[in-house]
Amino acid sequence: SKQWYQRRVRGSKDGPMKVATTRFAVRSKRPNVEQTRDFVHGGLMNEINEITSSQEALKNQIACAEETLHRLMKNKERLQQDITIKKKSIQIDEQQCLRLRKTLNWRGFRPAGM
Repeated sequence: SKQWYQRRVRGSKDGPMKVATTRFAVRSKRPNVEQTRDFVHGGLMNEINEITSSQEALKNQIACAEETLHRLMKNKERLQQDITIKKKSIQIDEQQCLRLRKTLNWRGFRPAGM
């Protein structure tokens, strides 16, 4: 279902985010070591930022897809209503108008301008 898919997509980034934040937390709590902002620290921060950005992009894509789906469902509903009206029109034409046309005498009928 749609909700399962959304949870799965969002959850696909949860694992890497947990790993990166755990690594960052463990690194910042090392005993007897000053907190340094070295290459590894920068790399972890970049990884966390990239995952966060990726999660936001996925949320935006899901929102866009949901909006598109909503518009498509509205269009489908409108088209189904149009089809129902057209079927009814054809039914009226076949049941009522066609009988009337069959009874008319078309011999000698000339369109205007001829």
